[in-house]
Amino acid sequence: MTKVTIKKKDDLITDIEIKGHALSGPYNQDLVCAGISSIVFGTCNALAELSSYDEDQIGFIDGLIRIPNISEDSETQLICQVMIVQLKTIEQSYPQYIEIAYI
Repeated sequence: MTKVTIKKKDDLITDIEIKGHALSGPYNQDLVCAGISSIVFGTCNALAELSSYDEDQIGFIDGLIRIPNISEDSETQLICQVMIVQLKTIEQSYPQYIEIAYI
């Protein structure tokens, strides 16, 4: 299962962690995992190109992506909010493969 943890402070997103593989199908054929990956990598690219976020902070390790120290500026927050909406859409259809939690 993929677990998404979103840290917030005063209604602002401060950190996001995406951990694990969806395991909805065989390796390299897992469509849920592919969807999650597309959303997350697209978001990382958007942060790099459309906001002032320092993308060098993003940590990529097999099965783990950390987006720390998310700034308060409106562009960065909006990009992250869009990612969360997209991930929630997958969670609604495939709750056994993705879980989103706020802390």
